[in-house]
This record gives sequence, structure tokens and C-alpha cells, in this order.
Amino acid sequence: MEKVKTLNNTQEIINQAKSLINKEKFEEAIELLEDVYHKDPQSELIKKTLINALFSYGGYLNDEYMVEYEKAVEIFKRILKIEPKNYKVHYNLGIAYFNLGQVENALKAYYDAIKIKPDYKHCYYNIGLIYETKENLNKALTYYQKALDIDPTFPYAVHAKEFIRKKLDQQRNEEIEPEEKSICKKCGNINRGGARFCDECGDRL
Repeated sequence: MEKVKTLNNTQEIINQAKSLINKEKFEEAIELLEDVYHKDPQSELIKKTLINALFSYGGYLNDEYMVEYEKAVEIFKRILKIEPKNYKVHYNLGIAYFNLGQVENALKAYYDAIKIKPDYKHCYYNIGLIYETKENLNKALTYYQKALDIDPTFPYAVHAKEFIRKKLDQQRNEEIEPEEKSICKKCGNINRGGARFCDECGDRL
């Protein structure tokens, strides 16, 4: 009977925490869940509910309307102490670091996520964004392509790759003589001077 009573009490606390989260009272919900988690750290249900609550709070803080990125970093790190191999948390930690302008920490967080989930296309895309801000366009293009190797229709990566290709072509146009022409070895198309990619088939020249 005592065990049933404990389970019922735990479920009541979880329900109460979920209700608080729905009202965006995250800290109150997390305090409740952390208290019951410390009493019963072996419970997968409590652990999962606590992680979900922390993750929701971290996402809330990471929102561009909240702009509480430092606090978001703290929350995501708290999750990683409980579940170190949660790739989504590493990814969101990277976003928080990027929003803070800490690009090296962001890169590390993204790479940590990829180590856990090598086919996480969003990480490759976000790494590409970082290298684009560093004006390392070729490296940015490499990571956008990695995202597209996983999902060829990933719209963010498709548009980013096209933008970088045009920017690289523009840079090359400024460096070479205007009369030079680029002929595609794959399809034979004669492209504009300085093009790095074929206008016809898209292959690298």
C-alpha cells in the first residue's frame, strides 16, 4: 500500500509540474521535479519529465523574444549532467552560445552533438553558418553540402549553398580577366567568366 501511495504522490507532482509548465512557470515546475528526482533518481519517468521540463525552459530562454541566452546555457548544462549523450541538448546549447557570440563554444557543442548523432543535418547547417560569418566560404559550403548529403531537400541548406556558390563566383569574377570562359567538363556548357559551378548541371568546374 505504501508503494502505491508513493507512486500516486509522484504522479500528482508530475501532473502539477506539467500544469505549471503550461503556464510558463518553469522554475516552480523544475523545483518540484528536482525534489522528487533527488528522492528517487532511479525512476525513468521522473528523470524524463525533469529533462523535458528543463529542455522546455531552455528553449523558452533561447527564444529571440526572451534573449536570456546565458541562463539558457546554464539550463542546458544542467540537463547534460543528468543525460550527457542527449544530442538535442548539445545542439541547443550550441545555439545559445552562438546567440551570445561565443562561436568557438558553439562549434564545440555542435561537434559534440554530431559525435552522438552523425546524421544530424541541423548541426552541419549551423556549423556552415558559423564558417560563413567567419568569411570562410569554402568551409561553409562543405558543411552545407554535408547537410544536403543527409537530406537533399533540406531547404535552409539548399538556399545557403546557392547563396555561397554565387558569392564565390562573384569573388572569382573580380579576380580574373572578363574574357576567360569556364567550360563544364561534365556537360560541355560554356559558363560566364569566373564561374566555379556550371550554370547548366551545377557541377563544380
